[in-house]
Amino acid sequence: MTAPSRFCTACGAPLSPGSKFCEQCGQPVDAVTAAAPALSIPEVPVVIPFGAMHTGVFSRKDIVLVITGDSLLAVVPKPDISGAIEKIREQLSDALDQSGITAREFWEVSASLSPGLPHACLTPRQVPADLAGQVNAIRSRFGLDTAPWLRYGGMTPEQVIAENPASLSISLDDILYVRGEDLVDDRGGEDLLVVRTASREERWRIALGGFYPTRAALFSRIGKRHQLDGPGEQIVSIVPACFEPGPKDFDFQYVFNLLFSDRRLILAITPGSEDEVERAWDHYMEEIGKKARQKGVSLEASMAGEDLADAPWQDFRNRSVPWILDADGVNYFIPYPQIRGVAYKGGRNPAISISLATHTLELEANALFAPGPLRKAQQELAGKVPITIAERT
Repeated sequence: MTAPSRFCTACGAPLSPGSKFCEQCGQPVDAVTAAAPALSIPEVPVVIPFGAMHTGVFSRKDIVLVITGDSLLAVVPKPDISGAIEKIREQLSDALDQSGITAREFWEVSASLSPGLPHACLTPRQVPADLAGQVNAIRSRFGLDTAPWLRYGGMTPEQVIAENPASLSISLDDILYVRGEDLVDDRGGEDLLVVRTASREERWRIALGGFYPTRAALFSRIGKRHQLDGPGEQIVSIVPACFEPGPKDFDFQYVFNLLFSDRRLILAITPGSEDEVERAWDHYMEEIGKKARQKGVSLEASMAGEDLADAPWQDFRNRSVPWILDADGVNYFIPYPQIRGVAYKGGRNPAISISLATHTLELEANALFAPGPLRKAQQELAGKVPITIAERT
């Protein structure tokens, strides 16, 4: 029997059998874990405070998000509870500022202290003892183990709606995808969470890092309902450099790599700083340009017979799926049962369309790199997701 794969908890790279250090980043092997597709998110309700839904151009309501085994609730608290939550938010923000602990660290360390609290990451993280002590002290100071928002974890969706009809209840089975934008890496400001269903799209802002445990819990539970989690998930094909023009409410426009696994479609940006990504891309283009000149053919003709195995985006194949999703807050996935079809249209303005139940995601494609990987995905995923390719239009 083949030994289970092992991955570095620092960088997500696979480890060679018997190795004492990660060959990618140098992390000691005693700090690694046997590969698991995700941390085990408890089935108890996950309760995240400090959210807000906009009800008008200049109006908004505070919300508490509750994620159960089968539903997502956006709870609009009663005024007295909302006031108590706001007071804790202000105190907690000040405490994190003074301690230097980031909001994501606060949530992840909190989860390490109690199995009932939500993780902020999908992959295991080591928690320094001194950081655990600081977080535990902050939690004790503000009584977070009995915080006012926790009452909603013991309520049914019917009870939540009865208390305040402005609250929302969404079945996890109705969610097409969850995505977001984590612009706030510190203690201030708000991140954007987008939940898309067949009938609606909700856009919520979440303060103090609550975006991360909300995202991790939703990814985990949606993955479980679609039977996506579990060992052995493989990336079968990668379509690089797909530009998303103007997503609503997002502060930036993103260039995604489309990662077709044997279980889902993952949209992920290339890890690294903008300068690092640009340098790697330019270097690769220079190399393939040299090969084309040596062959005496055009770049397009040269690439037609290449498998692109040495392309920089192929590094995703050396990472676990949870690591890929953790790598950036804008990364997300769509289960194949939610996708009606993927279509490539070539020509002057090549594009890839991802058709869902109620709308289509449109991405600008690179004609040099899209058709080949899409043909590979078409072959490998026949019967799972329809893929059509029209190179000339």
